[in-house]
Amino acid sequence: MRKFAAQSLLILAAMNTAMLVAVKPMRSQPKPNTTTSVEITRPESPRMPLSKKESFVKMFEDIAIAPRFTPKVIELRGISGGIVETQKKSGRKVTETGECIGFIDSEPDHKITLTKPFRYLKLQVKSSGDTVMLVRGPGGSWCSDDVSDRNPEIGGDWLEGTYEVWVGSYEESTSFPYLLQLTETP
Repeated sequence: MRKFAAQSLLILAAMNTAMLVAVKPMRSQPKPNTTTSVEITRPESPRMPLSKKESFVKMFEDIAIAPRFTPKVIELRGISGGIVETQKKSGRKVTETGECIGFIDSEPDHKITLTKPFRYLKLQVKSSGDTVMLVRGPGGSWCSDDVSDRNPEIGGDWLEGTYEVWVGSYEESTSFPYLLQLTETP
């Protein structure tokens, strides 16, 4: 699916020109005992200018966070879909958070490392298409579909560790641009 990211990115740009801004790494200045910095890594990919100004939208990012992160909402971008059945990758038909349906890539779209346990963390997909989500990490696998309109979300207590996140599409070989929002607010 990543090989189609450049083409899908151009579609995303046409749909929402406001997203065509240079995105700088999100790093916060920690305040004593109140906030924690956010580290984002970006996969290596060939540079492709979108315009003469060379604006880029970063996609398929990995992130490391701790409780009380800033900004209050972190957004990661990508393109949903794939040809692998979510159920096969999760190893289950149903989880506590929903059915494992739809289609995903063979490799995760994002890796989210929690450097400390979270009392509450919510991952929510925002997309114009019908998307699904699989999260696999410490303690097991969780699937979600159609929690917020036709988009998935998973929220609750999270253990420390690295979580693999797949954002897929309900139908095979369909793809949609998405935002994966992380927040500590229910």
